[in-house]
Amino acid sequence: MYKVVAMDLDGTLFNQHRKISVRNLKALEECKKQGIYLVIASGRTYRDICDLTAQSGIEQYDRGYIIGYNGVLAAKTNPFTVTYKKMIHAEDVRRIAEFAEPFGLKLHVFCENKVYLSENIEYLIESDSSLMLEATRVKMSSYQGDDEVYKVLILDDEVKLDGFQKMIPQSLNEQYTIFKSASHLLEFVHKLGSKGDALKEVVESLGLSRDEVIAFGDEENDISMLQYAGLGIAMENAKLTVKNAASAMTLSNKLDGVADAINKYILMGDDKNGI
Repeated sequence: MYKVVAMDLDGTLFNQHRKISVRNLKALEECKKQGIYLVIASGRTYRDICDLTAQSGIEQYDRGYIIGYNGVLAAKTNPFTVTYKKMIHAEDVRRIAEFAEPFGLKLHVFCENKVYLSENIEYLIESDSSLMLEATRVKMSSYQGDDEVYKVLILDDEVKLDGFQKMIPQSLNEQYTIFKSASHLLEFVHKLGSKGDALKEVVESLGLSRDEVIAFGDEENDISMLQYAGLGIAMENAKLTVKNAASAMTLSNKLDGVADAINKYILMGDDKNGI
């Protein structure tokens, strides 16, 4: 029996309107009734995830977990307890910037309560508006911040990022986990900072095995989580690389694919609750 359900947000648990549908909410409620552990994994901050998923009640659920920043942080929601944290530092930012800046790429550096931006940056990632408003602009190859860093993010044209990613030297690939969280977003995090690593830590802390885990995703940053889970499910709207890494597929996020798979694999086709 599956005892853990781990879900990405955008393109997965969220529909095309970036909301959790009524059917998906009902599926999560049925999981709670069965004592299933619920894990929401996203590239967003812990606080953003809680705010955006308030309807799900994940923050009050005593078997709820949130994986933030694509796996750099994992925390139990009630009571709030950080269970996993993997950070990088100033020298890492400089190392990444020294390679990226000659390509004309600009960096977003996310710390716990602060965002640093490359000087003359043009494009900003959607995030906490107050953090962006207060963001400090610096020359990243000379970055001297003493904050612990969750992630370094590059926002740019998809084709340009794809070409850049192919040029990244092996030395950087060995030092960091590097992935695209969307077609126009490339991220650098701690080598052990992936959704799969964080989910593994959560599951093992509960005394459970990967065979008791279902995970859902649609983007490249979800692959490690799908490969770790006993049952890794790609959304129908997932990228081909994600589908190839998954062991099963469900309907798209527009058609409540998470609820459909929960009904199939956990509720065993029980539709009496309209799921």
